[in-house]
Amino acid sequence: MKKHEITQSYAFARSGWSLVELLTVVVVLGIAAMIVIPYAASGASASGQSAARLLVTDMLSAQMDAVATQKFRRVHFYSDGSGWCILELESDELADPFDPMAATYADDAVESQGQNQQSIIDFVQDSRFRDITVENLNFGTGIEEITFDLTGGIIQNDGSPSLGGSVDITSGEFTWTITLAPLTGKISVTETTGGAP
Repeated sequence: MKKHEITQSYAFARSGWSLVELLTVVVVLGIAAMIVIPYAASGASASGQSAARLLVTDMLSAQMDAVATQKFRRVHFYSDGSGWCILELESDELADPFDPMAATYADDAVESQGQNQQSIIDFVQDSRFRDITVENLNFGTGIEEITFDLTGGIIQNDGSPSLGGSVDITSGEFTWTITLAPLTGKISVTETTGGAP
């Protein structure tokens, strides 16, 4: 078989992403998330930076997982500000209210905090984040979650395109605002110290 015939047959045999390729993308995105978060000034809260990086990484992971599996993924924030979880959803579950007992949690072998490999981040149970709170959810009135669709974009609970929004990670006088752009879900992070950017 000639070299160009081998190349052509390989191109036709390939029909999707391999698990190794998907994991590589998630790892690269995790590293990129760490770079996206700006370094804090001297004396900044290391635990706040870690929590903000973890949230960005989880959002990117949920976004990529939605594309890879062709299923909906939702990052749900707990109403008491104690953390978040990542849920697997079917199209007929988009409007369902959060039920911790019936929810299908996404798998997370790295940061599951003993939660049976489920993507659950609970600041109360993790001593690294005891001084951290999730505040100022701004994804719409009464909405405590952001949902990624099969293309990696963000949608509202009725399936219509989302106008984006933001959420704050607060540690003492330091706040990291994680913003998601409308439709695309592009993530950006800004840090404020004592109310000043």
